[in-house]
Amino acid sequence: MVTSSSPRLWIKASPRGTRSGFAVLPDGAGGRVTVTVLPKPWSPSARIVRDHEHVPGTTTHVVLHETEFAAISTPATTVGALTMSLMDATRGQADLLSLGAPPDEPRIAPALSGDPFPSLIDLMLLADRGSLANSPLTFEGALSPSLLRLLMQERLLALVEGLIFRVRPRYSECTATLGTPRGRLSGNSLLYSLATGTPSVESTFDELTTDTPLLRVVASALHVVGSDRLPRKIAELRPALQSRAVQLLRFLSGVTLIEREQAILLAESLWLGPLDQIWKPAIDAALPVLRDWAVEPEAGDSLTDALLIHISTEKFWEQCLEMALESAFSTLAVSRDAQPGDGVSVPAPWAPPADDQDSSVDPATTSFPDFMLRTGQHVVVADAKYKLGTGRGAGSADGYQLFAYSHLATLGGRLSDLAVLLYPTRAGRRAGQTELERLRDRNYPLWLVHLPFPRPIDLREKRNWTAYVANLAVHLRGFAGDWDDR
Repeated sequence: MVTSSSPRLWIKASPRGTRSGFAVLPDGAGGRVTVTVLPKPWSPSARIVRDHEHVPGTTTHVVLHETEFAAISTPATTVGALTMSLMDATRGQADLLSLGAPPDEPRIAPALSGDPFPSLIDLMLLADRGSLANSPLTFEGALSPSLLRLLMQERLLALVEGLIFRVRPRYSECTATLGTPRGRLSGNSLLYSLATGTPSVESTFDELTTDTPLLRVVASALHVVGSDRLPRKIAELRPALQSRAVQLLRFLSGVTLIEREQAILLAESLWLGPLDQIWKPAIDAALPVLRDWAVEPEAGDSLTDALLIHISTEKFWEQCLEMALESAFSTLAVSRDAQPGDGVSVPAPWAPPADDQDSSVDPATTSFPDFMLRTGQHVVVADAKYKLGTGRGAGSADGYQLFAYSHLATLGGRLSDLAVLLYPTRAGRRAGQTELERLRDRNYPLWLVHLPFPRPIDLREKRNWTAYVANLAVHLRGFAGDWDDR
């Protein structure tokens, strides 16, 4: 048994506060510790330490938010094995997890125990919703395509399991050759019957059945799950997945299984009536399962079964803002990948003297603001910051960066009139903004804008996501009214 006097392994989640993801750390005794790292805005408070106890040979699920600590109490030999697993998983890249000492005044919080898969599905949806056509947001790490496939399948099964006992027969149009005609009769078939004396006519009629287009799509997606083969490291995370899919298919034994391509076309054109709207999330979950053909093979042998996959939540926040800004303002220039947006120019802050023979050539720079836009008569320079600020002031690095942009950044050759820093708010906090003035002249404002970060519920359905982006745009347009009045 593990006691409070057991050695402790201290792990810090996302030390830089910019990565979320998932890791599996074998304990050297046949067990493992899984670590799920969630975005820091989903945490209601800061400086948290999650206290866990791990019994060697069992599975312990650790759920943290970015920058939180986990204290794992376990025997010394297991601490050593988990440390080696962590080093093997990170391989020198500690953006998601690292070993670290606890904060000076930690707030001890109870462990967030239980199944981590609902949170992992939320992370998968976060990557999907935040992706832009010209800048997709993806998980990074070995076997990440296979883990995402597992999460897609788990999402589908969880939704169908909640609906399977609500399956009801529906009227579906059928066409068959019957000895006792019913419904609409085929004219050609009727003439043939009269001419030949054949006692049957082709009839089209409504039949009460569970073999509906909707359930054909669901059954075909379940068949894909039941027959899929995933790499061992991934399949072991959810060993009952295929048996659950087979069990659900038994409930749908009267439903016709159709080919994957046919099921995709059917799902894309499916119209759901009022009684079938409860199945829409399941159809949305079935489509990626049906579309995703390939499974990432297990690449090479590892000394351990450690696994680590992560995603840039910092980039996700930038892409959320880009979607909202495009909706809120008619003129928006976006700089990305060290390349300026259309019409954006930011010369280096220092240049040779004017009488230097090379002074006509501006020094090169690769630093550009995330966004430049027009609102009213003003040009605005804006930068996304994935930090949970207090609202009272900008950090030193952010302040100096925007100070430089306020003097140098132009849009279409015109200097900006004001600057904006765009921060996410912590869960449950309201949107708001604070104005600062540039010293020494005090004639250039910097607005610290705090906007709501997407909640898990905003990610789970497309209509919720659309509403979130629209609400973000409304906040931005409202704040822009204060910028125009300045």
